[in-house]
Amino acid sequence: MAKNFNEHTMAVFAANNTNYESVSNLMTDVALGREIYDAESDRVITKAEANAKILDFSRQILGITDIKDTKAVRRAIRDNARQWFDIVEDTINIVIDTNFKESDFFNSLVDRKTIAFGDRQDFVIEDDDALFSIAKAGTSHHDHILQRLRGRQTISVPTELYVVKIGADINRYVLGDVDWASWVANIGRSYVAMIQEETYAIFGQAVNQLPAQFKGTGTLNSTTKAQFDQIISDVSAANNGAEVIIMGDKAALSKVSGLADVNWAAKDQRDSVMNTGNIGIYEGTRLIQIPNRFKDKTMQTYVFPTDELYMIPVIGDAGKFIKMVDEGDTEIFEVLEKNEKYVSDLQTYEVQRRMGFGLYLGRYFGQWDI
Repeated sequence: MAKNFNEHTMAVFAANNTNYESVSNLMTDVALGREIYDAESDRVITKAEANAKILDFSRQILGITDIKDTKAVRRAIRDNARQWFDIVEDTINIVIDTNFKESDFFNSLVDRKTIAFGDRQDFVIEDDDALFSIAKAGTSHHDHILQRLRGRQTISVPTELYVVKIGADINRYVLGDVDWASWVANIGRSYVAMIQEETYAIFGQAVNQLPAQFKGTGTLNSTTKAQFDQIISDVSAANNGAEVIIMGDKAALSKVSGLADVNWAAKDQRDSVMNTGNIGIYEGTRLIQIPNRFKDKTMQTYVFPTDELYMIPVIGDAGKFIKMVDEGDTEIFEVLEKNEKYVSDLQTYEVQRRMGFGLYLGRYFGQWDI
């Protein structure tokens, strides 16, 4: 994306004997925890040193000379934030993308298509009598339209804005209360959390559509082992002999060891139980942990069920259940919010990204309620 920097920003680049590409690369490397080589000092610098360089540069771009003058800091952010956002947006975009790519859940279940802003991404559904659920654009999350498809059809998934508010966090960063790596990581985690909630919600719809043959319930032990094994076998057979993986959160996966005497398991499996909480592989079937978290600060309810396991066929992007459209790049905007108490507008900032989600229910998978 082309960058249009003003004279002030170009002067800061010149004064620091650097350019946009070098600064952006430094920001990205620090955010992703990479080793940083500093050509000026001819050595690998520490994370703290790298964070300090980025903070000093950011303050220069924002025009902040005295962090103790809170009024001047607010004014500087107001006047120069757009230039700073143009520099940091690419790094935030890369961090969010990296979070997607490093998630086993996304890699196993999400067919993600990246398109330019304004383009259209169609998904071709080959299976007859399949179900497709589309998130309704412009409405609250988890509001979906479920439709039945007859024969081969092409489906377009609409996108909507997903927003992370960062106004207060910018102040904390420029004041030195949080370092660059942590600040960017928080934004990345916020997006992953939002997308987890969206994908988990629509994935839950698929369970309700499963035939009884692919669902089981009960404590995992020697008495339920045969039924559990049969569901795995049926899922593979229903998907042309595909490999099957078992997915669940950490608590749910730990229950799989109840199907066999762990004391007689192979040493690497016993080590896996000690290191990760689950046996890692069950009679040739891999176990994949789904990252979980609490829905809110009450810490009473998890986003993903802690008592359910899923037997998922590995059948490539075309067969992945969740269809995701990622439209355009991550952008930061200044927005005005109405302050009802003082009848005035409040200045704040948002990280925005357009995404859309659909759930394709043409393939069978298994579910076990522990």
